[in-house]
Amino acid sequence: MLSRLFQANRRLVLLAFAVFCFASVGLAVLLGYLFDLEACSMCWFQRLGFLLAGSGFLLAAAWPPGAILTQRLGELGLLAGFASAARQSWLLIHPEQASGSCGAGLKYYLQIGNYEAFFKAGLVGGVECSENQPLFLGLQLPQWSLLAFCVIGLVYLTWLIGRRGAAR
Repeated sequence: MLSRLFQANRRLVLLAFAVFCFASVGLAVLLGYLFDLEACSMCWFQRLGFLLAGSGFLLAAAWPPGAILTQRLGELGLLAGFASAARQSWLLIHPEQASGSCGAGLKYYLQIGNYEAFFKAGLVGGVECSENQPLFLGLQLPQWSLLAFCVIGLVYLTWLIGRRGAAR
């Protein structure tokens, strides 16, 4: 199966990564709606990570001359989203480590242009981000995000390494 992945059309594989990222955002929004959850700053940051990754992979699939740059954009989205999901999963397990507030929310930070506070809230979180959430198939939503970032990241790395090995 992995050998087929390495031999597959590069553009189709990048398109599949983009679809997975966009589907993850859609599922997070749907689950948030079904469980009546309001997205905290860390949740927004994870969604933006998926959107950045999906956009980067989609642009790399659609525009081969800029693929290196746009793939790196996708990788940056995966890393930022992974960091936020990992931190929030840690806070859910260790709520005593949470301090302060997540802040006013994404819309407020964007309106006033305080991007430093937005990145801090998205990566560090606060007490609101450590509150227990409803379980879906045994995991909370940030843990599902972490799992999705890990899966797509590992498959992406396997694909990159396999392509380099197949090119030699």
